Amino acid sequence: MQRLWLKITGSYFILSIAFILVLWFFISSIIKNTYTDMTEDHLIENAQMVSEVIELGGLDKDTEQLDLWMNQLNEEIELRYTVIDLDGEVLADSESRIEDMDNHLNRPEIQAVLVDNQELGTSTRLSDTREAQMMYVAIPVYSGDELIGAVRTSIFTTSIDNAIGTIWKTLGAVLVVILLISIISAALLSYNITNPINDVINVTKRLKNQDYSARIHSKYKGEIGDLNESINILAQSLQSHVNEIEESEKQLNSILSNLVSGVILINDKGIVELTNQATERFLSKHSSKIKGRDYKFVLGPLGVDNLVETTIDENVKQHDEAHIYFPEESILDVHIAPYYTQGWLQRGAIVVLHDITAIRKLEKMRSDFVANVSHELKTPITSVKGFAETLISGDVPDPDTAQQFLKIIYDESERLNRLITDLLNLSKIEKQAMPLQIETVDVNKIVRETGKTVLKLAKDKHISIHLPDEAQSVEIEADKDRLSQIILNLVANAVTYTSDEGHIYIDLEERTTDIMINIRDTGMGIPPESLDRLFERFYRVDKARSRNSGGTGLGLAIVKHLVESHEGEIYVNSEEGVGSTFSVRLPKTHDGDFKD
Repeated sequence: MQRLWLKITGSYFILSIAFILVLWFFISSIIKNTYTDMTEDHLIENAQMVSEVIELGGLDKDTEQLDLWMNQLNEEIELRYTVIDLDGEVLADSESRIEDMDNHLNRPEIQAVLVDNQELGTSTRLSDTREAQMMYVAIPVYSGDELIGAVRTSIFTTSIDNAIGTIWKTLGAVLVVILLISIISAALLSYNITNPINDVINVTKRLKNQDYSARIHSKYKGEIGDLNESINILAQSLQSHVNEIEESEKQLNSILSNLVSGVILINDKGIVELTNQATERFLSKHSSKIKGRDYKFVLGPLGVDNLVETTIDENVKQHDEAHIYFPEESILDVHIAPYYTQGWLQRGAIVVLHDITAIRKLEKMRSDFVANVSHELKTPITSVKGFAETLISGDVPDPDTAQQFLKIIYDESERLNRLITDLLNLSKIEKQAMPLQIETVDVNKIVRETGKTVLKLAKDKHISIHLPDEAQSVEIEADKDRLSQIILNLVANAVTYTSDEGHIYIDLEERTTDIMINIRDTGMGIPPESLDRLFERFYRVDKARSRNSGGTGLGLAIVKHLVESHEGEIYVNSEEGVGSTFSVRLPKTHDGDFKD
């Protein structure tokens, strides 16, 4: 801004100097010409006066009297007077002796009057007598109507030069004052111009640096004031638009960040412009390795490159499923669609990724559940139907065989009843249609009572059940019947999968806010690949043993739901050939928010 101020001031200074020089030259020329003309007129007037005196006084006939009179004129005025006859001879001179002066007929001013018969003769030249530059004016002298000679007046040009020099000095002083005033005025004017411009530049620089709160607070009138007001309105409008854009960007980022679906925006050159955290999670790549990269590099593991290319080239939507095997196996539902700018100009493609792994897993579980239920129901129904048809046909050889068939039909119908009952109970538990009756119960007492229920089955296999110390009292808030069902199913499951002469240990561990029920057996153990599916419906580690024992395959699924309805957790640790430990963690108290 200082540079602009100096430039404007310098421009005004140069223009002022140029103007003053032109003005100096112009005025000097006018003054010089005017003063020269005035001097010339003065010489003419004096020459005419002398001519009239000569004519009226008859001095042309008395040259001695004329010369005396001329000498008297020299004492009174600074002009030089010379009287010349028709032949160019000097009759009288106010400053020089006529004897020393030569013929003046060849003088330009005399020649103009006496030879060329002009009314006036002038010249400015070097005087031969005085050896100085002089201005000469000559006019004719008449006696009646007869030309008798000429009168010449002259003056040194130095007097003219001195007068003009004095005028020039005065004029120079005036012009210097004018110059100083012009410079000061230019400086003030440039300051008054650059100062508001400086405000405008400062505000625009702040706006350029994204400081949208910048305003011009100085008050000016006229066009500068209108400019400042326009800048302020522009800044306010810009700030408003930027705030809207920032708010929209925050909303978009918030939406994208919280989306469970992955979003990838690809421009028409195939470069990824936008992504979100879900995409990073699905692809196991940081945003720095996604944004700004080619879509083929980003989406390579999904195998959908051709679909993106088709969407960009043909402007059509695409849909497919993709499998990812790192860092864990998952299934993604991929939707690809073109996106547009204003005017419906295509800019690229948008890819949306949905994780449908859980859905596909549930679909498989449902399919397995239907197959398992069908299989579990078909087996006893086939037995009942087959033996019933045999009894109806009358092909039974003796009453003992008939009685045996009836016993099988009864057992299979009981199995069907247990299966259907377990299915109904599991459905009610999952739908939370079986409200819990919360009360304070002694877990040790329930464990001991439940142990008696399976005691006969354990004795048949010579399995020893080790119960907690009878004196140990562990009280919690729970549903007594549901807690009994949890312990019964776990203990019965341990008996089923424990070989003869085995052992089952039931331990209670009381802690500050919860308790642990540990049921450990010395059975066959559970393979590692079966641990994750252990609580699925109808899943059996040893299908033959489970069916022979009369199990429905729903016991552990029921246990898991009952434990979770008490806001507890169940864990399994197992080693093949060594045994398994089921640990149930239950809170001691609750605040009324139990699932029911």
